[in-house]
Amino acid sequence: MDRKGEMLMIIKKRVEPAEVKLLSSLNVRTSLAESEQRKLNAARKGYHGELLFDEWAAPLLSKMVFLNDLLLDHQGSKFQIDSCALSSKTIFNFEVKNFEGDYRVKNGNWISPSGEEKKDPLLQLKRTESLIRQYTEQLGFNCHVESYLIFINSEFYLYNPPDTQSIIFAPQLNRFMGKLQSRSLKVNNGDLKIAEKLKSLHIEQSPYSRLPDYDFDGLQKGIFCPQCNIFYKADLGKSLFCNRCGESELKSSAILRTIEEFRLLFPNEKLTTTKTQAMCAIINLRKTIRKVLDENFTKVDAKNYTYYK
Repeated sequence: MDRKGEMLMIIKKRVEPAEVKLLSSLNVRTSLAESEQRKLNAARKGYHGELLFDEWAAPLLSKMVFLNDLLLDHQGSKFQIDSCALSSKTIFNFEVKNFEGDYRVKNGNWISPSGEEKKDPLLQLKRTESLIRQYTEQLGFNCHVESYLIFINSEFYLYNPPDTQSIIFAPQLNRFMGKLQSRSLKVNNGDLKIAEKLKSLHIEQSPYSRLPDYDFDGLQKGIFCPQCNIFYKADLGKSLFCNRCGESELKSSAILRTIEEFRLLFPNEKLTTTKTQAMCAIINLRKTIRKVLDENFTKVDAKNYTYYK
């Protein structure tokens, strides 16, 4: 199957979580509390692990249809699915963990290298599998469900692991791939119907309730380098240059990136030339800001001012 055909087998693509984008922006423009820093680092690591899983799973796109980052609700019980794949009336539920270091299991608890107790991911896997089964049956579908706990990081080791074939460690991934590819799996119309139904029932959850308080006046203004997060200095040319890593970026692209950041941080604020110039800080000419806004957004003339959407 060609690359274009494979892409059709991903019904719901994975995107960087809005919470990661928001916390990353706030981390540059304000001082995050230590707890928020830990949350950001954990979310980034989890997302990176899921991207590694997507790379590993790419050979399966010819025989499975994938949905990523699903949030569903069954009779008041919300459950998250990192990745699921459908083929031959079977739902493959993949729970992906990017744990690193030496973990151990003691009295049913998972202990991290720092001594922190973690929720048992196997219990989470079993709960999700049960809810998937109940949920699809309620929708009128009769599917077999297989669940796997994927430890994607080769630097992870677990002492006293549970005796179950549901756990796939990084050194086992190649063999596990071979087993899946050797099975007579084929996506049929029923699989596609279930996938589309599950996608339509995905719950979009607002990330803003889980963020620390912030406001426009409290944020550091400017345009920062996307590679090393250091703020650019003002420049009269068409490009901006990072004094730390040497990254260069067209000024128009940097302005547009900062506009999107503003819209993410303040979804209820009107997008105006004045606000954009204040956010960017180092762009002195209003006409430069206005040109980017005119080329990328629709101008709306209100009674006393103009804004863009």
